[in-house]
Order: sequence, then C-alpha cells, then structure tokens
Amino acid sequence: MRFLAPILTAALAATFATSANAADLPYKARPPAPPVYSWTGFYAGVNVGGGIGVDSNNQSATFNSVALGVNGLLAGGTNSLALTGLVAGAQAGFNWQVAPMLVLGVEGDYDWTSQKGSINNSTPPSAVLGFFGAGANGFGYSLATQQKLTEIATARVRAGVLIHDSLWYLTGGVAWGTVKNNYTFTGSANPVIFPAALQPGPFLANTGNFSNSKTGWTIGTGVETRLGGGWSAKLEYLYVDLGNVTDVLPIPINPAFGAAFVNGGGAGMTSTLHVTDNIIRAGLNYKFN
Repeated sequence: MRFLAPILTAALAATFATSANAADLPYKARPPAPPVYSWTGFYAGVNVGGGIGVDSNNQSATFNSVALGVNGLLAGGTNSLALTGLVAGAQAGFNWQVAPMLVLGVEGDYDWTSQKGSINNSTPPSAVLGFFGAGANGFGYSLATQQKLTEIATARVRAGVLIHDSLWYLTGGVAWGTVKNNYTFTGSANPVIFPAALQPGPFLANTGNFSNSKTGWTIGTGVETRLGGGWSAKLEYLYVDLGNVTDVLPIPINPAFGAAFVNGGGAGMTSTLHVTDNIIRAGLNYKFN
C-alpha cells in the first residue's frame, strides 16, 4: 500500500491547483433585465383623416304686411345636410400609467377641415301656400344653402387599458368649431300671369354669408400602439356635437308690386342647423423622456 501514498498526494495537489486557477477566473454577471416601458409622460404628434357631418336643417321664409298678413314663402320642414371632407392637424397631451394595465391622460388637439355640403329648398310656382288669393300659384321661391366646417378643436380626458403594446381607450370632453353658412334666396313669377315689369316677382334675390364659432362636446374611442423608442401610432373616432346655429337673412321686396307689399311689409328667411360631426383619423405621436 505504500506505493499508493505518492499517487494520492499527487492527485490531491492537482485538484487544489485546478480549484485555485478557477477561482482566479473573472466572474461573468447575468445580463440586466430590459427596462419596463412606461406610458407616463408628455407627448405630441400629428393626425390626418376624414369627417362626415350630418346636420338636421330647418328653414322657413315668410312675408308679413299690414294689408296681406302673414304668408309663407317656403314650405317648412326638416331636411338633412351632409358635410364631407378631410381633416388634418396636431395634438399634444400627458399620460399617467397609474397601474400596470391602466393609463389615464389629458389631450388637446386642433384640426383644419375641408368639410362642406349643400342643400336646396324650393317651392315651385304650383305649390299651395297661403298668399293673396289666386295669385299664390304664380310665384316660386328657392333657398340654396352651403355649409362649411373649417376648424375643430377639442380638450379631452382619456382612460384606457393596456393589452400588450397597445392602449385601448375611451375619451371625451369639450369641442370648439367654426361653422360658415352661405345662403342664396331667389324668387320667380309665372311669366304667363305676370308681365316683365313685375319680374322676378314680389321678392328680390339676396345672399348672405355667416360665420359662427360654436362650443359643444365630444366623445370617442381609439387604440394607440407603441412602435419603438418614443414613437406610437393611433387610430381614433370622435363624435362631435356643436349644438344649433341660427341665421336670419332679410329678403328685399320688389317695389313694383305697390304699397300693399312695401308699406308695412317685411320678408325674411330663418335657418336653424344642428351641427354634428363624425371624425375618423390616424395619428403619430412621440413621447418625450
């Protein structure tokens, strides 16, 4: 057994030497986990899309005189006016990620829009309206309306849930807009009944341009998805209600029809529109910090 002692001694020495060399090797630390993205922070961006406004439109035109009383010039009723066009603008806001899956925020935006639409409300000469006896069916009247929505701005709150890299949210708040209306009123007289001297009838043509700044409300929904870095893209729908717009256009009286029309007489058009809009737009945001 004596010959085993040198062998065991050599083996133990080699083991201790290997362990010592391994202890001298540098330690390779585990790579750090990637940082968790936070939606908290200020952001700004641009958007582009389209809008479809659907307005209820109630118009009437009347004539009132001492001799002839109150008479309707246009058949009353409610019509629909559709406004279509592009929207484009910018937005900015701030988000707070208050929980791993919950984000709250505020956002403001301003959009230029090319939305416009037109409608024509006419009463032909054969229409039966209360006027001075048998001459009623000799007159016709027409009111052409063109409406434009030139700008829209909103200030809203947002609340949404995170699903992977996407924020699905609801939003709502205050809306502002500029509504521009153009009206053209024309009258006509049946040439078989009325000679050239009495054309174009008791009432003369007139035009009017009106601009109204309106305040209303908005509500909508959308989804915003992280693209990498501080960039994100969103798709959003907003319903906007700007309330009612009422315009009054005076109608000149043809002096050739005499004192019964001119003395103590007056005519005018009243148009009331309830302005709403449906906006679908895509946006690109950049979050700072």
